Amino acid sequence: MNGAGVTTQLSPTETFTAGENLTQGNFVYVSGTYVFKTSALSGLAAVNYTAIGATAAAANNGASVDVNLDSLVVIPSGNITAENALVPGQFYYLSKFKGQITRFNTASGQISNSGTFQYQASAPVGQAVSTSELEVEIQPPVILFD
Repeated sequence: MNGAGVTTQLSPTETFTAGENLTQGNFVYVSGTYVFKTSALSGLAAVNYTAIGATAAAANNGASVDVNLDSLVVIPSGNITAENALVPGQFYYLSKFKGQITRFNTASGQISNSGTFQYQASAPVGQAVSTSELEVEIQPPVILFD
């Protein structure tokens, strides 16, 4: 309730302009009024792993797109690194692949600052509540190395 006695509810989504072609469930960062696919891959500028949320639907470059900032979002299998579905109860992090998410440990490896195509950051984005839905809860990234 605000000081004037009116209750305000924040919207869990905001509308931006797609800075590139996006699919539903892409995790994005914002630059001005544009959103771009995130990535935790090493060698990229820090803005790349500062996710604000996930796209609620697909959008072409230059089109408006709703971004889910803090509630349930559908994540298609194409946006999950090394798996075909989310694992309910598991926490998810930004992937090193643009727009995708991953569990900390998967069959294809783990978030780490070693090996080929290593991670620059561990950036938590939410928890799976079903095989296709994630509760978006963006947390600050942990920088693995400078």
